[in-house]
Amino acid sequence: MTRLSLVAACMIVIANPLGAQSPLTGTAKWADSASREIDAASAVGDLDRLTNAAAMIDRVLTVTPNDPLLLYYRSLALYRMGSQYTGMKRNSDAKRALEEADHLLEQATAKSPTADALALRSSIIGQMIGLSGNPLSGMTMGPKSSRMLDHAKELEPNNPRVWLMSGMSAMFTPKAFGGGTDKAEQHLRKALTLFETDQPVPPAPSWGRADAYIWLGQALHKNGKYDDARAAYQKALELQPKNGWVVYVLLPALDSAKTPKE
Repeated sequence: MTRLSLVAACMIVIANPLGAQSPLTGTAKWADSASREIDAASAVGDLDRLTNAAAMIDRVLTVTPNDPLLLYYRSLALYRMGSQYTGMKRNSDAKRALEEADHLLEQATAKSPTADALALRSSIIGQMIGLSGNPLSGMTMGPKSSRMLDHAKELEPNNPRVWLMSGMSAMFTPKAFGGGTDKAEQHLRKALTLFETDQPVPPAPSWGRADAYIWLGQALHKNGKYDDARAAYQKALELQPKNGWVVYVLLPALDSAKTPKE
């Protein structure tokens, strides 16, 4: 099988899950298909499907190895896989996935430093700090992550995914250093406001609205706003009804927090 035939076969595997016909062609069509597949797999927490999507993009990259958007979606798949691995306590697998995603985004941003790519890389570096096991890693990697996020905000101040990543970052940054749950809530609400008018043209990134509700719910939970947190989680489930993290982890944790201890 030729390399082009292999790519064509890969596209059959990752057909548009909604069955819609796309007018896109070439690399743009592959990127759009990858985006849809990653979104569908993430919504139900399907690690195997994410792995397959990442493998498909790898095959396409053998034909167009320096395409920045394909590198971005390959990194997004790895980012989602890293989150799944972390939840499963498979930290070594999570670390490998995130390190590879960081490497690919370094290539992508060197060629095309978009706000989406910079913000995603910022979040990936933040997760790598948590998995490093070395308290000193935050002293070097933390400022690097912050600089990328600041650059993303300069490039696209109204990009909702940038503010999503900013809110997530604030959740893990001490208040004394400019973070905290209040700041996270503020940034996540801004992200959700921006998502209301976010209409990127395919194959540009369009994911993140459910994530914003999920992380807002966590910030509200930590701030003791339990009813508001539940409302945020319900909004996330309207977008992703089978999101296992919300159904099996976050809502039960909220119920436990609201139940008086005997």
